Order: sequence, then structure tokens, then C-alpha cells
Amino acid sequence: MGLEPTTFAVTGRRSNQLSYSAKTRPPTPETWARLGLNQRPPACEADALPLSYAPVPVTAPLLGEIDDVTLPTLMIAVVVAAAASVHLPVSTNVPAAQAAIDRGLFLYYAYNGDEAARAFEEAASRDAGLAMAGWGIALADGPDLNTPLTAAQFGAAQGAIRHAVSLEAGASPSDRKYLEIMATRYAGTFADWQHDDAAYRTAMLALAQSSNDENAKLLAAEALLEHGGLNWQNGQLSSDESRTALELVRAVLQSDPRNPMANHLCVHIYDLAPDRRPALPCAQRLDAAAFPAEAEHLTHMPAHYWIETGDYAAALASSERSYDALQKLEETPAGTQHANRYVKHDIMVGYSAALMLGNYETARLWSQRISGAYNSSLGALTALRFGRYPSAYAAPEASYGNPSVRGLSALHLNRAAEATSAVTHLPLGSNHGYLPQFLLSRMAESKGKYGDAQRLLTQAADNQAATYSGELIPLIPAGEALGFFQLRRGDNAAAIAAFTQTLAAYPNDPRALYGLATALTAAGQNAAAQRARVRFNDLWKGADTTLAGADFP
Repeated sequence: MGLEPTTFAVTGRRSNQLSYSAKTRPPTPETWARLGLNQRPPACEADALPLSYAPVPVTAPLLGEIDDVTLPTLMIAVVVAAAASVHLPVSTNVPAAQAAIDRGLFLYYAYNGDEAARAFEEAASRDAGLAMAGWGIALADGPDLNTPLTAAQFGAAQGAIRHAVSLEAGASPSDRKYLEIMATRYAGTFADWQHDDAAYRTAMLALAQSSNDENAKLLAAEALLEHGGLNWQNGQLSSDESRTALELVRAVLQSDPRNPMANHLCVHIYDLAPDRRPALPCAQRLDAAAFPAEAEHLTHMPAHYWIETGDYAAALASSERSYDALQKLEETPAGTQHANRYVKHDIMVGYSAALMLGNYETARLWSQRISGAYNSSLGALTALRFGRYPSAYAAPEASYGNPSVRGLSALHLNRAAEATSAVTHLPLGSNHGYLPQFLLSRMAESKGKYGDAQRLLTQAADNQAATYSGELIPLIPAGEALGFFQLRRGDNAAAIAAFTQTLAAYPNDPRALYGLATALTAAGQNAAAQRARVRFNDLWKGADTTLAGADFP
């Protein structure tokens, strides 16, 4: 079966699920493991070490040099990004407490709630009377676009904000406003939370619209998007709340174009848009930034834009930086916990981009990475995608995609009996996955049942269109298979239509461009064929794979 999107469970204090429900689509592969809900692990050993304070001059790539940063050197990598890009002034005379607040908010903006909470707890330890430290813990224990609220999170957040309110005598008027609004979010019970969250959104929006506080605007935008979703209809976001969120994000980008949360939300907002071009500068800014590993999600986000708009090489580059950050995270227990929340999704985007391009060795590297994340080898599927049929056929039976991949490879190797055997080993109902549909279609075609073959490929394309959207794309687009089937049948007009539709869904798909150029040439449309061929050749530079004929997949 194809890697069908679904939600999956994760570890961490924040939630037992990493969910993209705000997009009203399931974006994660079905084989992603349900890892269960664990409590936040004990602080890592380094947390107990004495922290030295000394001026450490650092360079922030977005804002230039910052002098006299008197902060714990142990946390300097995280603090650099936070101090350079996020600041929420609070009522404290303790510089380390203020720095921890800024760090915590930055990490929340990076959707790393566990590390954000630890930073806010550090602020509380530095200044026991700092009410906004409890506000931050409540924020970190709450939801974000990728993480729904659980009862456990609700209880932790409610306890944190109640303690924070008990300290508000020493808070400034602006701090008290934040405290009051957060207390509204957790005023009742978990069962009543939807009502209280609506009150929170209303209050946060009022604060955002009545002040020049960019953090208020971003927190309001986040809350509005969590409820309003990311769907688009008739050229605009579907909900009033989400359209208001977009206005808030635009306002922050106008005054602070390098703000990490504004650029983060910008990319998310346009994930499902019919025209994603407004998110281009946001993706470019995030790509240009040097974020710490704890903010890996920000490093990953540009890959959304690039893969959605067909710049697969750029998606690979962003994904490579994301993978490096994931590797660094796995050096510590706390980092490993956060990496586990995102590793399968983020590596999947890189792998998908590699499968679109023409370098088998690069795709094999990403196949090894994703196989490690899934505990299932995708080597056979990778070999099939790049026409390495003997390798695909020889892969272990337990490889992902089998018996479909083995059956397709057997057909290419003229081993009809083995292909027939593969069909008999398909699980019941597996014809609903696109890889079995590819195999069944090729088998029908080999028997001259062309109507059945076309029907299966059309179903596969329809299923993919209904299942995949945004940054997650099918590993082998069914529209390619349909177009090449039509080429083999000599129906050039149908092939042109199939490849054109595929390119509309997956811009710059090189194999679709190759097929389109072939079909246009056969149809005598030489000028259009040449344009498609030029585009293909540009995208296929550096490939170690040669496309010939129409015998795909």
C-alpha cells in the first residue's frame, strides 16, 4: 500500500499526538508508530550543572552582532536565536530570568513545548516572584497547530496559571493583561475548554488589535489558526478566524520581517493555498537563519514551501539542514524526545523530494534515513522508482511496498510467473493502496484488459488526490503511471492530459515533464514538446538515472 497520511501518537509532556487537524487533512503516513504518552523525563544531567555567567559576544545571522550577552554559556546556542529574534519584556530585575522568558517564547514559537517549558521553569527558578514564568509554562503546556490539548496538559497548564495569578501583585499592567487572558483559557474544566478557549481567542485578539505588541499578535494568530484551520476556498482562507490571523501575521512581517514565528505561521498558512507565492520570502528567511537544534521545526518549515511549489532541490537542501538538527537533538534524552515527534514527518518530506529528482544515490541515502525512522526498509521502493529492477526484485520480502514492488519488478524482468505470485500474496483489500493498484493495472495490461488497467490507475490517482496535500506528496504519483500507460497505448492526447494534470498537482515533476515531452512529440506539437524537454533537462541535471521509453513504473 502507499504511505497513506494519518495522525500518529508521540511522546512528550505536551500531547500524545502530533496532529495536523487544523489543516482538516491527515498528513502523516499510516505506518507512523503510535508511541504513547509519556510524562516529561527528568531533567538531563546537564541541567544540574552550575551555570557560569560571562559576557559572550555572538553573531546572530539575522540581526548582526550582539555584545555583552550575559547568559548561561551552557545554553548559548539556544539563547542566541531567542535573544536575536524574540523578546517579551516582563517584570523582573534578573537578567537571566528575562533571558529564559525570551528563550522559552522562542522555543514555543518553534513548537518545542517541552524545551519551552523548561526555559520558563528556569525563569521561575531565577526569579521566584516572576508571575510571567507561570504564564509561560501554561503557554508551553497548551496546544499549537501540530499538537492538540490533552487532559494531562490542561491540568498542568491550569495549575501553572493559577500559581502565576497568585504572584500578580508584582506584575506590570502589561504582564497582568497576559495573565488575565491565559487564566481565561483555563478557567473551567477540561470538558469546558472549548468554551474557555473561545474566550481566550477573543481576548487575545482584542489585545493584539489594541496594541503594537507583536507577541500578542502572533499568539492571537496561533490561537485563531488552531481553531480556524488552514483550508482555503475560492482563493481565500475558509474561516474568518484564519483570515484575521493572516492579517495579524502580515502586520508583524511588515514591521519585523525576520520574526521567526511570523515566518513560521506564514508558511503554514499558505500550505494549502491555490497560490503559495506570498510565502516565498517567509521560506527564504527561515532558510537563511541559523537556528539551534532545539528549533528544528523552524529549520524544516521551508521544505513545505519548496516541495509544494516544485523546487525539489531546495526542499532537499532544507530537509538536509533539518536532518542535521534532528541528529544533534538525539545526542540528549530531552532532545531525542522532541526529535521523535517530528523525525518521521520531516524525513518523509526529504525522501519524497529525493524521489522526485533523478539521483538514485541521493534517494538511497534518504531511503536509509527513513528506513531507520520507520524500522522498515524502503530500499525496494527506491530501487523501483529509479528503474533498478534487479535490486528491487531481490530486496527482502519484508521490504516496504512488497509484494507489490516485487511484482512490478518481476514484470520488468520478464518474470511473469513471479508477478502473478506477488498478486496472490496481496493482502485483502490492498487494491485500495496505490502500489497494489499499480501492480494490478500492469497485470491487467499484460493480459490485454486495458479498460481495467486504466480504471485502476485512475482510481489510484483519485485516491492520491483525496489523500495527499500540502507538503506530503505520494512517493510515486499515480498520474505519472497513468500518463505512461496512455503512451504505451498510443493515446497521445490522453497521455498529455494525464501528465498535465500531474504537473498541476506536483509542479515540475521531472518524470511527468519527460512523459509530456514524449507525448507532445508523438502528437506533432514540437514547440510545446521542446519547452517541456528544456524544463526536464534543467531539473535532471546531475542525475545518475536515464529515462527512456514509457515503461514506468
